[in-house]
Amino acid sequence: MLAREHPLPRRLARQLAAALCAALAGGSGCAGKQYRVPMTAAELSGYGDPAALVAYLSQPDASAAVCDPASPGPHLAHVDADTRAALAKAFRDGKVAPSLWQRCMVGLLRGGDAPAATALVGDVLQAAIQTVEDRDLEYDAAEQARLDAVQHLYAERDPDLAPPAGLASEVASALRADLEGTRLGPAGRPRAADLFTLLQLEAGRWRDRPVDTSALDALVEARDERALRWAADRLPSAALRAEARRRVVRLHVLASPFPEVKRDAAAVEDLVVRTGANAISLEVHAPVRGWVDPSLGSARQVVVEQRLPEQTARLLGYSSERPTPSVLPELPTRGTLHVEVEGLSAPLTVCAPAAELDVTPCLAPRDVQVDPALAALDGGGVLHFQDSIRESAAVALARQGRQLALPFTVAGRRVATLQWALAFAAPPDLVLTGGAPGEAGPDLDVQVDGRDPARLVWSLADGRRQLQAVVEWDDAGAFHLVGRGAPGQGGASGSSGSDGLAGSDGSSASCPSFSGSGGSNGGDGGRGGDGGAGGPGGPGGDIRVSLVAPGAAREAILASLRTAVRSEGGRGGSGGSGGSGGSGGRGGSGGSGATCTDADGHTTTLSGGSDGARGSDGPSGSAGPDGPPGRPGRVTFSAGP
Repeated sequence: MLAREHPLPRRLARQLAAALCAALAGGSGCAGKQYRVPMTAAELSGYGDPAALVAYLSQPDASAAVCDPASPGPHLAHVDADTRAALAKAFRDGKVAPSLWQRCMVGLLRGGDAPAATALVGDVLQAAIQTVEDRDLEYDAAEQARLDAVQHLYAERDPDLAPPAGLASEVASALRADLEGTRLGPAGRPRAADLFTLLQLEAGRWRDRPVDTSALDALVEARDERALRWAADRLPSAALRAEARRRVVRLHVLASPFPEVKRDAAAVEDLVVRTGANAISLEVHAPVRGWVDPSLGSARQVVVEQRLPEQTARLLGYSSERPTPSVLPELPTRGTLHVEVEGLSAPLTVCAPAAELDVTPCLAPRDVQVDPALAALDGGGVLHFQDSIRESAAVALARQGRQLALPFTVAGRRVATLQWALAFAAPPDLVLTGGAPGEAGPDLDVQVDGRDPARLVWSLADGRRQLQAVVEWDDAGAFHLVGRGAPGQGGASGSSGSDGLAGSDGSSASCPSFSGSGGSNGGDGGRGGDGGAGGPGGPGGDIRVSLVAPGAAREAILASLRTAVRSEGGRGGSGGSGGSGGSGGRGGSGGSGATCTDADGHTTTLSGGSDGARGSDGPSGSAGPDGPPGRPGRVTFSAGP
């Protein structure tokens, strides 16, 4: 059902909602779950909730690949109604950029099952008509950009993906009424006309007449590629869609500046109609040389965030415009990677998406390779950096120097290299301990490579595994390697004292003259047992540090290492707590009184006995002493060239 009433402009409604949230609980009244950012795609897949998707997509340089199950990296497992609602709201509120939302929706539509895809297309069509009729549209450029993204998505989706039954005709009727009336302004009217045209083409009509090949030929004569493209995407007849597609390619051949395309027009037309691109054969056209646009590496910098115990690292990025680290952007290689090949008159780039029907000679994305330890190219030639890399790959980056270098290879030949400035964030201290209580810390063999004047590369072995770390020289004083004995065994808790015995109950009164006797006192509780002594902490292991560095820098690095490397004994185990004293026994109950009547009818009352006192609780036992700390191990240093 269409929501066409607008009692309050959307912009004003959002402003009022924001003001209300700010007034509640000091500005946190409408706050939902908070997420740590930067958030990588791998971290998003671990959350699995709609708010996390919104938080991820709201980041600078977020990748729409998380929405596409065909992407080479992590992605959403499924899309439910809550995810759809959260994504739609974030898009309406401007939290997710229109172009990113559009690419995300393409992935969701491609990967969803039939009911989910139908619901998503319905969401898109509802968003389109609501935005066309929104009074804010005329003066809100951001609203216009969102509407354009919605209409592009609706126009270019797979023809097999239809909205819910009846919705398209309902929206078309609403648009016809809007176009015949006066409510639409100069921003809304042409967009409404475009959406109405799309819905007519889906019904097999153009300007209220049935579409046939003659109508398509007329569009070719008029050079109306836009209408031909819509016909190729939206006509209900597969045969007519194919005819429209071929005519789009024909227009592109006529407009191509490449003599190779004009010379072999028929073959190029057939190839592009069949595959969507004019990808060359590298067996015929061998690569000669290539380059990437300098703008790609001019402002971007990469920071490596290491997680030493796990021996992994994250690649984050920042720039002069955005100094806060965020996820690395996805990079289209089309238009940024250029390769000269034998036998063609101009350099090539990666092929455009098949939907563009570009006749320009190009490189198939599968023919371009990059280092899979750092990045991957998807089927559209978009470069995606790995969210997480192994520490060994991070060390390999450190040995490259001050730049991250990512080579592009075509047909086995390196043709270009993307280079970004590279820095390593200061890693947290690395503390290695013994395992069982009181166990000695590991003996460590540490090698430090100081040949790079700007950073140190650490390699160490603890007898079980190899660990590595990279520390910038400026951060050398903040990083510490500690070998530590395990804490001592905690002392045993003392036993509880015995409870005191209950006092005996007094006897009841007995006629004619014996009053009730008192109960006896309860016994005192026993003293709790003393806690056991804590065990000694484990001794620190011996650490042998060898430095490789040039002579001029050797002493300065050794001085830094003597501060950074420590062997420590484990702390002593905590003494056991003393046992609690036993509870005092209850006092005995006094005997009950009695009422006596003699033969003459006289009544006498005999008193009962008093209750015995409760026994005293026993004292708690003493806490055991803490164990002694372990002794530190030996740390020795050697240095050489």
